[in-house]
Amino acid sequence: MKLKGRKLLSFCFALIMSCVGALGAGIMLVSGLNWVLFAVFAAAAIIGSVWVAKLLKPVPDVGLIIKYNFPKDAGYYQKGKRKTTPVSDNDILYHLKMFLPFIQIGIFVFSAVLFGGYHQSHDALRQVVSINFDGGQAKLVVIDQGAWGEYADLRIYDNDAVLIESISISSEDATPSIDSIVSKDVYVSYRNYPGADSILSYDRVLLGESLLEHDKLKFNYHFRNIK
Repeated sequence: MKLKGRKLLSFCFALIMSCVGALGAGIMLVSGLNWVLFAVFAAAAIIGSVWVAKLLKPVPDVGLIIKYNFPKDAGYYQKGKRKTTPVSDNDILYHLKMFLPFIQIGIFVFSAVLFGGYHQSHDALRQVVSINFDGGQAKLVVIDQGAWGEYADLRIYDNDAVLIESISISSEDATPSIDSIVSKDVYVSYRNYPGADSILSYDRVLLGESLLEHDKLKFNYHFRNIK
């Protein structure tokens, strides 16, 4: 089976989509940059893999073909026996269909290990402030990602040091500080945050998943801008 024209273009696009999806999912998983993007990349990997499988017709009893004496007097072994009939394009392409899931897993693991090591080695953590409140403790940690920029994690723990909630907030334009926590209300202030607003809305401060799922947060966060 030879892929030509639109079918070849679709095949190339689906193959790239499956590999890029696996690569992106691995990076998003270890970096925690955006879980929505992780889901998008993972879906792209699955859809691309299924698409490739649909484009390649199954070859019954193809077995594993091994090429030997390359390039001179080239021959093939199939299922442990020398293959005397010509090896078709369909035979070779079907191998890609069989091994694509393993290729994707390899790309996913490789990107996760590679980027995970880079991410951990280049992220500089520095605790800005830690306060106790009636019910536990809150810590504000600034994470410097180098070229990726800087953000802060606000982590709230109970009296047993069990993490209750963690949110990501902006810290590049101004460094945040925890003022106080009263019941379920958390008060955070910035000094000279860009803009004239004295009260900062969630979409100005919260980042990533914290912003996307702000309606599910366990605490009420109040951000103010001190000039």
